[in-house]
Amino acid sequence: MSFGLQIYKQKRAQVIQQLDQLQIILKEINFSTEQEKVKDIREQVLNDLFQIVVVGEFNRGKSTFINALLGQKILPSAAKPTTALLNVVNYSEDAYVKLHYKNEATPARTISEETFKKIVAPPDPFPGDPQSEKVYEQQVALLKSIRFAEIGHPLSFCESGVQIIDTPGTNDLDPAREQVTNSIIPKSDAAILLLSALKILSKSELSFLRDRLLANDIQKIFIVINFKDELDGEEAAQKVINYAYEHLKDILHEPKIFLVSAKQALQARRKEAGEELVGRRGRPVPVWDIKDTGFLELESSLADFLQYDRGAVKLQKPIQLAKKTIKIVQEKSIQFEKQALLNRQEGLQEKIASFRPKLDAVKQIGDETVRSITSHLKREGDELASWYDAEQRSISRHGLATFEDNRHLSTNQIAREVEDAIAPLERNLHETKTKKVSETIKCVIERQSKQMNAEWLKLEGDISDVIYLGNDETSLQFNTADDYSLFDDILNELDHAWIRSNSFFGKVAIGAGAVATLVIGGAFSLLKAGWNWFTGVDEKANFKKELIQQFESTRKQKVSTFKSEYAAIVKDVTKQYQKVIQDNVQQMERQLQVLKEHAQLEGVDIEKELEILNRREKVLGGIERELEQLNGELQTEKLGVR
Repeated sequence: MSFGLQIYKQKRAQVIQQLDQLQIILKEINFSTEQEKVKDIREQVLNDLFQIVVVGEFNRGKSTFINALLGQKILPSAAKPTTALLNVVNYSEDAYVKLHYKNEATPARTISEETFKKIVAPPDPFPGDPQSEKVYEQQVALLKSIRFAEIGHPLSFCESGVQIIDTPGTNDLDPAREQVTNSIIPKSDAAILLLSALKILSKSELSFLRDRLLANDIQKIFIVINFKDELDGEEAAQKVINYAYEHLKDILHEPKIFLVSAKQALQARRKEAGEELVGRRGRPVPVWDIKDTGFLELESSLADFLQYDRGAVKLQKPIQLAKKTIKIVQEKSIQFEKQALLNRQEGLQEKIASFRPKLDAVKQIGDETVRSITSHLKREGDELASWYDAEQRSISRHGLATFEDNRHLSTNQIAREVEDAIAPLERNLHETKTKKVSETIKCVIERQSKQMNAEWLKLEGDISDVIYLGNDETSLQFNTADDYSLFDDILNELDHAWIRSNSFFGKVAIGAGAVATLVIGGAFSLLKAGWNWFTGVDEKANFKKELIQQFESTRKQKVSTFKSEYAAIVKDVTKQYQKVIQDNVQQMERQLQVLKEHAQLEGVDIEKELEILNRREKVLGGIERELEQLNGELQTEKLGVR
């Protein structure tokens, strides 16, 4: 197989090694809070997965394509849409299929592969047959209750920490289109859009890329055109690739386009694994060489992108966090202790004692600030929810107006016009929403934290004056309180908070439910349409009614989700805010204890302590240089692959 992430794994091992060295130093100096942070960073680096999202409309061969990547028939495949669920494929020594439900009180259930196939491919009902319709509706209810299917298998493709996310097929007016582009793709490392060489770039697919895709995600899109085996020679294949490039270059700038045969790639890998492939009459099935399927080029490009581009993103953040921790240790421990040993003074015990009530007072201010922030954020959240609801209603009205303007067209054509009309509005609203939430929370924190920052700045200045003997050139200096904030990390992280506010599956749960309703319900509606024509029911009147119901249902769902997500962000922000105060208080208490202990040292003991501090400083400097070198290498490799 051409897919491998060895370079990334080597770089990750180097980062882990430096984090281990840093933990040793932190343990020595009893920086338990920072040690726990570095431990968490280490665990995140080790457990972080590369998420590859596969997106495509119905009948694009998506299940076969994923099976070809995996080298085995893992996902069910059939002529009708089978993927009404979100499927997540992970590496596991033991094969399993586990269903996770929307109702958190319902425990996850492990099922057999055969049961899984039956669940995701329910038989269509016969119009006018109450019994078949009842069975079908029961199956729909089951699918709507499932959040996602987790599939574990000992797959070499996933063994290096790769997770495949198989999204349900998306077509016009399917709420899953918005969920995929606003929640799933942004969290992924790479997104594969599967097209058909037999119907290259439908209007719906172009709309998906042009009107739905967020700007930040353009560079992670891989365009894969399936059914190479159905084309008549190299000339036809090149014609398809050229057509795709011409229509995508203005949307994706430098589109990554691959022409493949998923069917032949899967057969080639099954044959390579020793499986005997025969047709219905027992005759051997003709199998392409894997080199001719287009998969090796795709997998090689995907591996390079993941381990150099996305790998750099994954490793650079922990490197920056580790370097920041080193800076804190150098300033708050090593340099502080050195000055405490070198600049000894009379009356130190009294000065230390005088800090206690000051520290208690600042802690009290911190508690009051947290309560104030929580109260203000709740009020702001209510206003944001009202604004968001009004914007959703406006989009619904625009969609219905588009329906009326195009009532003379067929229902499929009307659906296309409505999708084109509302797609850019929904994308713009999503971007505006995330920006408004971030700016609102930042504003509240900055406004309510002024007293806390000012009081803490005074404490920092006072303790600096003690160890530096009031020397203005060496003690901590800030021009004004506005230059100083304890909470910069929280403010900086808020730009990413919307994506991280919930777990991944919490974010996609509503999208998955909408798919179960719309995809299966949509197939049922097509059957109804023929029945309605036969019985004389006004098809467009029914379509408008369903459209109104869908808009209303989707609006309520989105507003409810918005409130839940905002509440989760606020909860996380206030928790982090309290943690920042707690950590800084503990750090200052540790500094006061160090001052007290060092005041009792004399002569040789002072020299020994200085030697220990110098050794620690040298080790930290070495770790910092190694991390900086790694960071530079990652950045160079990332630029190179682009």
